[in-house]
Amino acid sequence: MEEAQEGLIALGTLLFMVAALVGGIWVWLRGKKKGSPNPQRREEIMQLVRNRGWTHVGVVPDGADRYCGGSPLPTTCKNVPVQDHIVGEYRGRTISCFEYVRRDRDVDGPDTVKHFALFTVTLSTSVPRLIVKKPRFGDKVNARMENVFSAGRVMELGDPAFDDTFLLVADEQKSAREILSGPLTRFLMSDERSRDWPLRFQGDLLITSRPGRLLAEHIDQMLDYLCDVVDQLPVQATRTY
Repeated sequence: MEEAQEGLIALGTLLFMVAALVGGIWVWLRGKKKGSPNPQRREEIMQLVRNRGWTHVGVVPDGADRYCGGSPLPTTCKNVPVQDHIVGEYRGRTISCFEYVRRDRDVDGPDTVKHFALFTVTLSTSVPRLIVKKPRFGDKVNARMENVFSAGRVMELGDPAFDDTFLLVADEQKSAREILSGPLTRFLMSDERSRDWPLRFQGDLLITSRPGRLLAEHIDQMLDYLCDVVDQLPVQATRTY
């Protein structure tokens, strides 16, 4: 009886090890496939760029430096590269989009490589940094910890429904309240896109992002969202600070 139990334990242990090995290989292959070159994806991007008269640079060694200040980019950075960097005009505004590859280090295994597509619209004037996003578990604690390094502050607008829906991190609360006054607050509460795609006002830029590769089919969709947000900005929020 004891021998049978020991045999079952040994078999279970072996099966667990095999499952873990197969799972690890699958995750590695899946990650490798996600980051592998995709000629069709690049060609679709290039076709859109040509049709719009935009400019495209395959790799910019310090391309992320101007846009750092919030996830998925570092809070501060220097010489951080981006790929498929596009600049042009859309709906009468200067825009850019690019792909950022982040390598999350894992001391117990291979590093995790994640791709993010970022999109920006240039504002008429410069404003202090303001992040508006749907909170996830632990976000408010993490944001308060980052305050030590980045000077931003977790804040609430005073509207219970809005404060329950969004996490706000602002460098300057007066500016944040002006930006979020009136039309923009109502727009964010009523537009489902605001739950999926975070916003970051920073300097003369409005930035959003989505996980995954930069795809031509997403570019207009994301830029429309940013332009719709800018259309809701009150006049007093766009004065120079």
